[in-house]
Amino acid sequence: MSYRELKRRVRERLLEGDTEGLAALAVEHPRTISALISLSYDKESALAWRAIEAVGPVVREVTERSAAAGRNIVQRLLWSITEESGGIGWSAVEMLGEAVRSRPDDFGDLIPIIIGLYEEPIFRPGVLYAICRISEQAAVPAAPVRELISEALADRDPEVRGRALLALQCLARTAGIEIPGTVGDLTGDGSRIRIYRDGVMTETTVGELARELAQAG
Repeated sequence: MSYRELKRRVRERLLEGDTEGLAALAVEHPRTISALISLSYDKESALAWRAIEAVGPVVREVTERSAAAGRNIVQRLLWSITEESGGIGWSAVEMLGEAVRSRPDDFGDLIPIIIGLYEEPIFRPGVLYAICRISEQAAVPAAPVRELISEALADRDPEVRGRALLALQCLARTAGIEIPGTVGDLTGDGSRIRIYRDGVMTETTVGELARELAQAG
């Protein structure tokens, strides 16, 4: 099968929400992960986020059949965020989070690495997203996560502030992390951001997310 045809099938399955079909396709055609990566760049698109989420089922299925093959996918994602790769690894951090979420026993060693990537501003939204997703299936280290969230709530980038609020929503539920009082300072933040949640892209403000979180708390 040509890569063009493979990418078409991957896109088709993403649009259909057929994660089982994608996982089966990945077992038969290893370049499926390349197609998912190529479809994940435009984060203004719900399709890109579906491609990111699909990495979890794909890695789970591949790893169940071959631990080495699953680890190779993860290593490739890690390499894509290094200077040596010549790229930026736009969605690699989020995809790493999905891989850990899918197989925490196999890839839990990546959690400290993902948290450490927060030091790079370009990866901050992805790290916050990944921490939330991982926490739904595995324990995350509370102390460094609380510190990271605290920094993120004061970040100059509204996307980072918004992602921090979304991560807090998740972590309050999954890890028992308390909602800090500083959330109240953001209720008047009118910065507009686009977020992917519950399978759809929506536009909101940082303030709206803060008010939502404050009411839940």
